Amino acid sequence: MNKFINIWRLSAFMVCMLLTLSSCLEAGLDELESYDDAEITGFKFEHRWEQAMNGGNNTQLGVVSLPTDVKIEGNTISCTITVPEAGNPSFFTEEIRNSVKLEKIVGIATISTASTIYPLDGAPVLGKWGDFSKACKYKVVAADGRTTKEWVIQCTLKK
Repeated sequence: MNKFINIWRLSAFMVCMLLTLSSCLEAGLDELESYDDAEITGFKFEHRWEQAMNGGNNTQLGVVSLPTDVKIEGNTISCTITVPEAGNPSFFTEEIRNSVKLEKIVGIATISTASTIYPLDGAPVLGKWGDFSKACKYKVVAADGRTTKEWVIQCTLKK
């Protein structure tokens, strides 16, 4: 009886695999549009820090968004980053506020649909701590893989 049940299960599994891993369409599919935009449409920044929890046994990542005024002129993006007042949010203390520097913030870019962005000439990797105290260059490659555009990001910090 067990042998019969195992054979039945194996057969059912094989039929399911056959149905899910096959395709009915082999030709006549429409060509999908390939975007050729290589734009940076926005930029924002965060201050992140590690804070001790449970008497120093564990750490937690603190994050606060830094309001950013972005001006785009040609291929240059000028960002004026404002450090919020201490206590807004409540865990953002004066000590943490004073530690915010262009040399250790996290940059996040909004780019064209399905494009890819790469740092150039030692620019910080976006989404990780980086030094934005000097002009940073990035290359955006459009979804079509052929269109590229180089961008320069310049930041100033306002406390």
